[in-house]
Amino acid sequence: MPRAPEPLTPEFDIAARQATPDDGVLTPDLEDHIQSGISVVIGVAGPGMAPVATVGCGCRVLPNGRLRILLMRAGNETLLDMVARGAGIAATFSRPINHRSIQVKGMLADIAEPTPDDRALAARQHDGLRRDLIGINYPPAFAAAYCAVNEADLVAVDMTPDAAFVQTPGPNAGAELKR
Repeated sequence: MPRAPEPLTPEFDIAARQATPDDGVLTPDLEDHIQSGISVVIGVAGPGMAPVATVGCGCRVLPNGRLRILLMRAGNETLLDMVARGAGIAATFSRPINHRSIQVKGMLADIAEPTPDDRALAARQHDGLRRDLIGINYPPAFAAAYCAVNEADLVAVDMTPDAAFVQTPGPNAGAELKR
């Protein structure tokens, strides 16, 4: 994997979170980060269930504070079935250009149909990821294939965030982001 030209450390997000007076799970800065067109990896697991993970196509923060994570339906039937059965969910948002990574976990998630705006958002956010991948020297053809979005096949998973953790590589990776 090409080296990120602008790497961050976990201390960046730990200090920023502690300096923000908001007591919610996500600060406005973290909300901007997870909606900025970056890598999204979703994992689910539940009692007696083997964990399942997939790649998402984008995310937006809904007015009620829930996260709407967009992913392809095809190939993710097991994950979607686990969500429908109440499996816990974790979503990791990572920017390749600097490795800034945040994981959000929640126990309450629902499957929803994406709106036309969600479909456009997924294409726009995945295009941002494509540009970042090219920016760290991945071949353009690979980046385009990896970030291809079939808008007609999108599905949404709406999750209530319970906790956020810094996952940027370095000392203190894994620390919970709390006030």
